[in-house]
Amino acid sequence: MIRKILISGLLAVAASAAVAASYQPDDITGVWRTKSGGYLQIYKDGSVYNGKVVGSVSGKPRVDTNNPDKSKRGRRLLGVVILKGLHAEGDGSYGDGHIYDPSNGKTYKAKATLDGPDTLDARGYIGFSLLGKTQTWHRISQSAEHVHQNLLEKPVGAEPKTQ
Repeated sequence: MIRKILISGLLAVAASAAVAASYQPDDITGVWRTKSGGYLQIYKDGSVYNGKVVGSVSGKPRVDTNNPDKSKRGRRLLGVVILKGLHAEGDGSYGDGHIYDPSNGKTYKAKATLDGPDTLDARGYIGFSLLGKTQTWHRISQSAEHVHQNLLEKPVGAEPKTQ
């Protein structure tokens, strides 16, 4: 009898942990710090998720000098949508998007995976996902220094769960 109670208890704990680890599609929304120090807000646009540059750690303006379209090479990156069309695939995974890399002016296919409430693995690739590069992004507060409030889409998204 005690063995059955212990087994039932362990199963209940395991089931609650599995539920706690599951994600909702909108969990990706919010402001993220990229590897290069940019701040990107991921927001829902209809049935897809897009990402817009809303600031940077340094607060210094960056210009889109490597854009293949010569007419855009003088524009500031602030306010530019560089992540487009991510579709929720379930349990913290997103795919079928595209991401523009301003450091080289190229656009790649994109996918992303939540690795906890405040960590996002964003992958840009050519053709197959194996041929690409993953960056880990970290969620920051929408009120962080150098986040341009006037550029944030509403609703802004989640705040960091950990500080």
